[in-house]
Amino acid sequence: MSDASEHLAPVSYLPWATPHEAPAHGEVTKVDRSTPSADEAESETHTAAASRPHARAGDGRTGFGNRGDGFGNGGGALGSRRRARLAVVDDEESTETGAERDARIDRLVVSRLRRSALSIAEVRSVLAEHGLDESEVEEWIERYERLGYLDDARLAEQLVYVNGSRRGRGSGAIMQELARRGVDASAARAAVDELDPEVERANALEVAERRARQLTGLDRQTAERRLSAFLQRRGYPGEVVREAVTAALSADGS
Repeated sequence: MSDASEHLAPVSYLPWATPHEAPAHGEVTKVDRSTPSADEAESETHTAAASRPHARAGDGRTGFGNRGDGFGNGGGALGSRRRARLAVVDDEESTETGAERDARIDRLVVSRLRRSALSIAEVRSVLAEHGLDESEVEEWIERYERLGYLDDARLAEQLVYVNGSRRGRGSGAIMQELARRGVDASAARAAVDELDPEVERANALEVAERRARQLTGLDRQTAERRLSAFLQRRGYPGEVVREAVTAALSADGS
């Protein structure tokens, strides 16, 4: 054995590689003739390639319509490098200490909170997805609440304002949005109850007037039916819908 071979790094650490034992000194290695040699395999490959005239050279495809090994499906350089990178990531996660894990999760949560406000339920879901058990999740939630990062009551007030004043939604649709975000039910109800009825009527009328301009040419009954259905889908109460429809169509002259 040459000196160069003694310095070759072992490859048994690769997850897909199976190490082979070298034969003892003087032992004759038996050749399995059921497996073609390299020369025979190369010869068979050239023969098969010649029998497939429709396979274009250099297009990375085999005669069976699949991509060649170079694209990572069956091996090849790119596929091997990708698997090696995944193996390194898995190895790093397996050796991650508790403090490193906590720091990584904290950076993730704080980064998301900087982009937009989250409910307690949404943060609880994120923490659980990253492997924290129930007691750990509750400790993290308590700490975030103590630091002022989480406040369902404040979030509910923000969502009521955004969905009511800026998006033209009624109290029913706002409650559905709060429930979808997992906002505490009591905080959600308290925030919606603070919505001024006159403000909701004004929002409904503004939405109805914009929509009524798209219903010109229809008879009064059809316009009323379509406009009422539109406002109901926006979450406005029945009484508010009737008042807004009547006022919008009268102003439009329908």
